[in-house]
Amino acid sequence: MKKLLLSALGLLALTLAGCSNNALTTNKTDYHPTALTAVIKGDAKTKTVHYRINNGATQTVNVKSGTYFFQVPASTKTQTVKVSAGTTHKTVTVHRVKALGNYRKLAAKYNQMTIASHLPAKVQKQLQAAQKNQATTQKKLTALAKTNPTAAAAAAQKQQAAAKQLQAKMATAKKQAKDELLPTSTSAGVKNLVATKDVTIRGNVQNGQLMGLALITPTKQMKTTAGKKQFGTTFALLGTSLDAKPKYVIKKFEKVLKDAKKKSTSTTTKTIYSNGVRFNTGFSTDHLYIYMTK
Repeated sequence: MKKLLLSALGLLALTLAGCSNNALTTNKTDYHPTALTAVIKGDAKTKTVHYRINNGATQTVNVKSGTYFFQVPASTKTQTVKVSAGTTHKTVTVHRVKALGNYRKLAAKYNQMTIASHLPAKVQKQLQAAQKNQATTQKKLTALAKTNPTAAAAAAQKQQAAAKQLQAKMATAKKQAKDELLPTSTSAGVKNLVATKDVTIRGNVQNGQLMGLALITPTKQMKTTAGKKQFGTTFALLGTSLDAKPKYVIKKFEKVLKDAKKKSTSTTTKTIYSNGVRFNTGFSTDHLYIYMTK
C-alpha cells in the first residue's frame, strides 16, 4: 500500500511538473525586429499573459485559443522581456537595431521638401536657385556697395522683394501641405504620424531616434490618378529624406508590383536595398505596405 501511494504521488508530481512546463511557451528565446517591431508569440494555458519590457510597466495581452502574441517596438538598445502566465515565467531577448537617424532632423528635412512639392515647378526652381546662390549674391552686393552704394541698395531692395514673394508662396504651400507634414516632435512608440485618405505614415521613435517607417496605402487608392500621384510623391520624399536613391527604389518597386499582380493573393515581402536603407514591401487584401529600416 505504501509503495502504491508513493508511486501515485510520484506520478502526480510528474504530471504537475509537465503542466507547469507547458503552461507558457515562447516560440523563440531571441528575437530580431522586422519592420517596426519584434512579434513575441507563444502558447499559454491562462486567459491572459503579462509582460514587462526592461522592468517597465506590466502590460497584459489576452490569450485566444491557447495562443498569445504582442509586439515590442525596435530600439537601439537590446531589450529584455519578461513574460508571465500565472506562476510560470519566461524571459526573452529582443536585439537592438540601427536607427534611421535623428527624428527631428529627418522630419524637418521631409517637411521642407513636402512643402516645396506644393509649389509650381517654376517657383521650385527659383527657390533652389535662391538657396544655392545666396552666399554668392551676398558677396556681390558687399563688393558693389564699396564702388556704387546706390546701385547696391537698389539691388538689395529688389532681392528683398523677391524673397518676400517666395516667402508668401511658401506660406501658401505650407497651408496646402499641412495634413501631409510629420509632427516636429513625437513621444516614444509606434504610431501614425500622418494619416490621409491616400497614405498613412507610421513611425517608431525611441529616445529621439527614428527606428523605422511604414508607408501604408489602400490598394483602391492605387487605382486612382490622385492616389497614385500622392503615393509616388510621398514614397520619393521619404526615400530622399533617408538619403536613399528614390529613382532606383521606385524602379525596383515597380517590378515588385508587377510580380504581385501575377500572384494577386501573395503576401510575400520583397526587399529593396538603397544606400544602407531597406525597403520591405508587403501586401494584404486591401493595403500595400512599405517598411523602411536599417
